[in-house]
Amino acid sequence: MFVWNMKLSFGERQPFRIWYQYLQTCLNDNDFKDKVNKNFYKDWHLNSVKTQKFDTWYKTHEHLFTDTNTTMKISSGVKSNSSILVEIPINYSVTKVQREIGKLLNNKLNQSLSKFRITSNRPLILPPFDYFLYAYKTKRDNSNFTLEEVWKKVDEHIKRRQAKVKKLVAQGKLRGRFLMGQVPYDKNARNKAVIINRNIKKAKNILTNVCKGVFPGNYSLD
Repeated sequence: MFVWNMKLSFGERQPFRIWYQYLQTCLNDNDFKDKVNKNFYKDWHLNSVKTQKFDTWYKTHEHLFTDTNTTMKISSGVKSNSSILVEIPINYSVTKVQREIGKLLNNKLNQSLSKFRITSNRPLILPPFDYFLYAYKTKRDNSNFTLEEVWKKVDEHIKRRQAKVKKLVAQGKLRGRFLMGQVPYDKNARNKAVIINRNIKKAKNILTNVCKGVFPGNYSLD
């Protein structure tokens, strides 16, 4: 069986970019820096994470997130850590194997073999994670801001982010589908303070998960 690393595309790297930004926030935040599981993150070289931009850091740490490519083979009975040993009666036809193999292996395949993996119980739409973190940092760094003022700052941040993403799409560096989910806050929305407060709490939950080595994990307020 041949094994080699598979490089991640720009879009595939983005969940790890957001994870990195949350971890970097933890390392530079008085409320979270002592909670970071340094043993779990030892291969990330946390002193570099504290100060480096993701793209710079990623060049020397890409191997932590790349999956491995493997080939199917007939097993001699020795199971590797990256495979499942399946017994198929020799009186089965190929058609019968094809019909039953899916049910047998349901929920056991399509799992990443990279050292660090995203953990989520829901589809991962990235822009909200960016907004949650920006809301948290804005309020943390401007304690005198009202939640409505934080809302305004987040709305401005979203517009800047959208403009940047659209530029990347126009340059062919990012597919248009990555624009999905980037809906600006409704300027006329009611309960802005309530929504921002929930976003800040979600960010805190994610930061807590990241300290433990999980991104994003369960961050629901329900």
